[in-house]
Amino acid sequence: MKKKNWINKTLNDKYSKIAKIKKLRSRSWFKIQEIHHKYNIFNKNDNTIDLGCSPGGWSKFISKKIKNIGKIFSCDILPMKKIKNVNFILGDICNLNTINKLIKITKSKNINNIISDISPNISGIKEIDNPKYKKIIKNIIYLYKKKLYKNGNIIIKVFLGEIFIYILKKIKKKFKVIKIYKPQSSYNFSKEIYIIALKYKKH
Repeated sequence: MKKKNWINKTLNDKYSKIAKIKKLRSRSWFKIQEIHHKYNIFNKNDNTIDLGCSPGGWSKFISKKIKNIGKIFSCDILPMKKIKNVNFILGDICNLNTINKLIKITKSKNINNIISDISPNISGIKEIDNPKYKKIIKNIIYLYKKKLYKNGNIIIKVFLGEIFIYILKKIKKKFKVIKIYKPQSSYNFSKEIYIIALKYKKH
């Protein structure tokens, strides 16, 4: 898709317009809202790790759901304005040091949900993009094995193709329920989908 056409489509998108009117941080608010309403992910006492969080659409939505009881630990390579109940780490989850920071900061917490809306910079060249995205997925898997509480959930944005197949193979025996979902608020032209894995079988 040419850049001009992409800009026109995103500017004229109804969810972008509503997000602007409601002064939401991003239109991604609607995606996590749809996922939550369909699968009832977030509870008041939940602790959640939000990866690729900036500018904060998902973290803000979850903060409203958990009230003052649960806690959110968010991470991104871009800065994010402060949100109630959110501890923010500036860092790249491709870097194991960042993952270890998340593990350290959540040491005393049971983590009920790990969610990722990360969309890496895409060159369009499979041989370059796939290894980069696979590294992100490997670190997310490493993180949930270290931190996710029994019967916890993960939500991961992926794109159809090799990486989608790769992550399904990695997680399908680790969770009791796995769903594939594309929110209505995703751009029609986007190949993004969400893997929603519920009830982690922690041993």
